[in-house]
Amino acid sequence: MSPLKIAHRGAMTEAPENTRSAFDRAMDRGVDGIEFDVQITKDGIPVIYHDAFLHKITGSFTAISDYTLAQLQHFDFGRWFSKNYENEKILTLEQTLSTYGTRTRLFVEIKSSPNPQARSLYEQLPGLVVDCVKNCIPKNRIVDIHILSFDAGMLYAAFAMGPDLKYILNLEAPFSIDAPPRVNREMLYGYGLEHTRLNHPFVAQCHEDGKTVFTYSCNTVAAIERAMSLDVNGIMTDDPGGGPWGQFSQTRNQ
Repeated sequence: MSPLKIAHRGAMTEAPENTRSAFDRAMDRGVDGIEFDVQITKDGIPVIYHDAFLHKITGSFTAISDYTLAQLQHFDFGRWFSKNYENEKILTLEQTLSTYGTRTRLFVEIKSSPNPQARSLYEQLPGLVVDCVKNCIPKNRIVDIHILSFDAGMLYAAFAMGPDLKYILNLEAPFSIDAPPRVNREMLYGYGLEHTRLNHPFVAQCHEDGKTVFTYSCNTVAAIERAMSLDVNGIMTDDPGGGPWGQFSQTRNQ
């Protein structure tokens, strides 16, 4: 079975990442899923944004958690990418799940606190994400929702609230059979790892353990081909459109 093609932060080479425009463009590209990042506002609302700071949005090193949702809605989340995307508004997790959760697989990455001051606020995020999934996603589509994080503590907290969801631990480097990650592997659906750090023994060990493997960010034909050869379960790409994926498809069909 071919690995899933997953749009990393949407079609982020064509539209501003983690926005409605990027997600809509990804859907137009026929992806198997969309990955995006979730943070929390000052008033406790999960919203879609990747960076630790809002520098490219506001020009300042403030964070999502420094603002209420109402304040964030006054900012332009598209102009930094192109004037063609002026007045792009920040999405809430509720809006994103409600709009795309019945149309494709979703990979929801829970971000850690960007600073110590917001740590207690971010501790609320796993529970809020699980509640939002349960409230916005029909039961027959729950299987298509994946919760990701580099922070095992975030996954533990989410699993306690929603053990029926799929959890993926993002790793900085592959582990070996002699030194597995210090996490309850029983709760995990799989692992995520940057494509240049993948290797055959790691993928084979994960599959032997009954876990899936997802990789990112495969943005060249060579990267896609290598991920395919390693038998990963899902490939995240910044460019799910014509670019490298189109070239890869052409080479396979020749």
